[in-house]
Amino acid sequence: MNVEKMQFKGMLAEAKKRFRTLDTEASGLILIIRTLLSPYEEITKLDMPKITVLTERLNKTFEEMKVLSEKISKLEAELE
Repeated sequence: MNVEKMQFKGMLAEAKKRFRTLDTEASGLILIIRTLLSPYEEITKLDMPKITVLTERLNKTFEEMKVLSEKISKLEAELE
């Protein structure tokens, strides 16, 4: 096996690991945001600063996952 192919496999493994980590983080953020956005709570009593920070983090996580997904697809195509 050539060195380049081994590097691609290593990069693919790292990208998949990072993707799984981000997926777990995103799931946790969604649960927390859903709890904070209780439909039974008055809108004026919601902790909007906390919700804003969490949704911004979720958006950054989402964007990074999109980039990683494309990278994983490209690396898998290179290894075929």
